[in-house]
Amino acid sequence: MSHVQELLEQTEKLYDHVQKGLPEEEPEDYLDELNAYMDYRQKLIERLSGDYTDEEKELGAQLVEINKLIQPYLDEQMKQIKSQMMKIRVKRTNNTKYSNPYQSNRADGMFFDKRK
Repeated sequence: MSHVQELLEQTEKLYDHVQKGLPEEEPEDYLDELNAYMDYRQKLIERLSGDYTDEEKELGAQLVEINKLIQPYLDEQMKQIKSQMMKIRVKRTNNTKYSNPYQSNRADGMFFDKRK
């Protein structure tokens, strides 16, 4: 099996994986598997040589098309991860404020007169 064929198969597996979407519960397993696919795929890309047959060129065109399909899924999942991280950050700050409400120094509603 040529490297291009193996890369195409790995890319198809990656496409199938990203179509499943980011699960709400236990996203770590999904992300670990996604990273494994991406790492292996990167190694295959690094092993490619510059000499391609006509068949390998056709497979390369298929690879480009599948990559175009994969990218929107990855972008959407990145947005989901960022929003989840933002929610966690907000919860953490709210919990800190709730547990110790007088820790932060607030100056709202106060006026400091600097005249002598």
